[in-house]
Amino acid sequence: MQKNPFDRPLSDDEFVELGELLAAMPEPFEPMEADHMDGYLTAIACLPVSAAPQPSGWMPFIFDAEGREDAALEDPRDQDRLEELIFRRWRMIDGRIRRQEPCDPIVYEIEDDRGHPVCGFDGIAAIAPFAAGFLEGMDRWPGLRESGDELVTSALLGILRHLPEELIGDLEEIRNDLDLESPLENLDQAIEDIAESVAEICTVTRGITKPAPRAAKRPMRGPKAPGARGPRGPQGGRGGFSGNGGRNGGFRR
Repeated sequence: MQKNPFDRPLSDDEFVELGELLAAMPEPFEPMEADHMDGYLTAIACLPVSAAPQPSGWMPFIFDAEGREDAALEDPRDQDRLEELIFRRWRMIDGRIRRQEPCDPIVYEIEDDRGHPVCGFDGIAAIAPFAAGFLEGMDRWPGLRESGDELVTSALLGILRHLPEELIGDLEEIRNDLDLESPLENLDQAIEDIAESVAEICTVTRGITKPAPRAAKRPMRGPKAPGARGPRGPQGGRGGFSGNGGRNGGFRR
């Protein structure tokens, strides 16, 4: 049987190319960065199939925060290539969920003033753009926040605890409790915890059996693409999260 060409995983060079093409989006458009995009696409992949938008619905917001229809790279060939890379990345994320494999978020490690990776607890902040993108996906496409399922709510908090300060909102107290009751020591632990949270959500929303714990392979660890413009602000409304119940009483550790 002939394989779908869009099922071909991105190579390391293509991950770099994806970041560079997003950063090349002309002004006044505000594109996502690749790590934010990964969280956004993961949230959409966690939705029930009946609630998930089509690519024509979710892709414009990757090119521009307002989803303007004319947001595109100046060279149509570059735009076609960018859309191909994004769609293939989407297929990778959705495919890992369907195959019960842990998610593998794009992560750009934080560096200190000497260009060395920030390690330990402080390095966990590198996952904040993924969490912000996940929140944007939740806000734009209903079905996760509104599930009413206690397990989903608990798992969502396991992802949203990593939101940047400007987006944490009413989750700050819950995040502080989690840092005490379910501490994470470094970025690798945070990525594994997010992978487990995604798996828990999908057991409910997509009926996919939760896989046995195992480490995810990260496709991208390094600096952001040249020309990256920094994080996008909150989109679609609510900073923070209101769910039915909290993560207290549902700690995994």
